[in-house]
Amino acid sequence: MNCTDTTRLMNAYSDGELELAMSLAVEEHLESCARCRGSFAGLQAVRGAIGRGCEFQAAPESLRSRVRAGLDGECARRPWALLRSPLAVAAPGLVALVLAGWLVVAEVMKGAGPPVAAQTRVVYHVSSSDTASAALRNLANHLQAAPGVKVVVVAHNNGVDFLLRGARDQSNRLYEAEVKRLSQRGVEFRVCYNTLERRQIASSEVITEATLVPSGIAEIGRLQSREGYVYMRL
Repeated sequence: MNCTDTTRLMNAYSDGELELAMSLAVEEHLESCARCRGSFAGLQAVRGAIGRGCEFQAAPESLRSRVRAGLDGECARRPWALLRSPLAVAAPGLVALVLAGWLVVAEVMKGAGPPVAAQTRVVYHVSSSDTASAALRNLANHLQAAPGVKVVVVAHNNGVDFLLRGARDQSNRLYEAEVKRLSQRGVEFRVCYNTLERRQIASSEVITEATLVPSGIAEIGRLQSREGYVYMRL
């Protein structure tokens, strides 16, 4: 999977429309490519801004017809021009972020002001077991400083290890005890099923305080774009 293929599939991946093998390929590329991760973050930003700032209304058929006609005409004149443009690969994140910013400015100009969330929501992304202890410690401090915050922890790749039965930290203490305490404070823990399948880990090995989601990366994207979560990676 290269940058061009990943860029082409980002929207379908974000919507959960890809089959498992293709979804895993996109995830692996995003994990290794900083440029595509930035593009994906920009895509999530614009989708989130649109979701928060725009009302959902069906387009009139007259508008749909004009758009279809315009696209058909452009494709007939230059069928590969857009796909071959360097901006198609290099700039989607920048364009998305600019559009997201424009949406917020438009709301202010209309007098509505920026959208205000009823509750701060944060998704912690844990992709390595090496950062699990720090993530739990920072999370506890976060809850202490902001008691009303809603937190979801999403683990994938080696980051799922601390949510497996019998997992211990560097001091030989069970992670499960701390996870249970945080769960009682409203924190939700979610484990990437793709990771379990790829690493051949039985789902029964996951502690009861954590739930499975089909894809960790897709779950993070969904929380950001559709539920207004702020992203933090540890």
